[in-house]
Amino acid sequence: MTSVLWLLYLVLFQISCASYLLDQTQEGIKDAVYDKRYSEAIVSLKESKEKEIYKEKDSILWNLEMGMLKHYNGAYEESNMYFSDAEIAIEQAFTKSVSRGIYAFLGNDNQLKYDGEPYEEFYLHTFKALNYIHLNKIDASLIEIRKMVYKIDQLNIQLRGLADTYASNDTLTSSIDWNTKDINVQNSPFARYLAANLFTALGNVDAARIEREQFNRAIAEHYHLINFSSESDISLIQLNRNVTPEWSLSKNNNVLLLSFTGMAPEKIQQDLRVYNEYWETELKVSLPILNPYRSEIMEIQIWVGDSLIGLSKLLESMHEVAQEVYTSKMPIIYGRAVLRAISKYTGTRWVENIPEEEDSFFAHFLEFTGDLYKEGSEKADLRSWTSLPGNVFAHAFQLDPGSYEMEFRYINKQGLPIYSEFRDVQIKQGHLVHLLETHLAF
Repeated sequence: MTSVLWLLYLVLFQISCASYLLDQTQEGIKDAVYDKRYSEAIVSLKESKEKEIYKEKDSILWNLEMGMLKHYNGAYEESNMYFSDAEIAIEQAFTKSVSRGIYAFLGNDNQLKYDGEPYEEFYLHTFKALNYIHLNKIDASLIEIRKMVYKIDQLNIQLRGLADTYASNDTLTSSIDWNTKDINVQNSPFARYLAANLFTALGNVDAARIEREQFNRAIAEHYHLINFSSESDISLIQLNRNVTPEWSLSKNNNVLLLSFTGMAPEKIQQDLRVYNEYWETELKVSLPILNPYRSEIMEIQIWVGDSLIGLSKLLESMHEVAQEVYTSKMPIIYGRAVLRAISKYTGTRWVENIPEEEDSFFAHFLEFTGDLYKEGSEKADLRSWTSLPGNVFAHAFQLDPGSYEMEFRYINKQGLPIYSEFRDVQIKQGHLVHLLETHLAF
């Protein structure tokens, strides 16, 4: 019996070490993205998979990271291969998570297959859409945008269905409230803006008009969300300086600039403990909490030579969307964590009730290892798509065919330039959309 217990805790120790090693690797990816070392991050990610730091259960996360790094590095076809693999796996994982019920989640979440956060699922379609624009496959890009809009529209239904599944399987009389709150994210100004510009480029006037109307509603709702976020440090008055783009009906804006700033929120562990009369941990619950990353950037100026030709506006705060979606999912996250804690507490209470006179050494040993298991096995699942940016700024404009030296000047909240990126841009005759992207994780 003793050897079996030691083997159990050896396995537990290995699992715990593996999850911490994955957390460290994810942190390294974030540092590389911050420094624009995309090629280096790609090599590191491949090596991490070869070393089995990313296991089969982490395949969705690995594909999301690789897809984004390839996108940053300009390998758009390869990027979409990884994003497509992640998309298929996410859909399969969601189906399994519903069918297997609540009891599959009583162990450590880090042992389970990472199925992606809902906001990660619909944002992967955004970057697939951008990849297709770069590859001049406009129709394929519009399909990905429609997928994104549909999945946002289905968010509340999806989470309610998951919550109902857990509630119907919760027979432990835990009194957990599994009900999720409605998400205040019903649309995406990012998706609508892309669609409006693409339909305009294709000459589809009616579709472009509909998307512009949808965008105007979506951007108003989105700024309302940002303004009333309790953690947001962005002023709605500042954002409204340039909310509505000047849509051109007489000419096509053949250049679309998207500037990605900041980083997606990271997950951090928050431990909640209940102590007994001896001031020892009786119950431990570890929760993954989203920690927002606040970007310093307020706008991006676009210069050609000595001429300021436009200002990029904040199109969508992706980290605010992530926070809103994740918050609505918290009852499920809390519920699973509490059930795990209850199951471990029940086991250790059984051990503590073993009469010491029957087997004193064995009883003390079980109590010790039970406490060790309760403490060591409870680790929050901190896996998330760490290379996802936090905000996207946009501006569409027209340039005649030719070569241009352009400067993208990043302006902070004090109105001061803190970074400039220079790029030689070639505008080709007859090319519908020239998509320019800049990335700055500040």
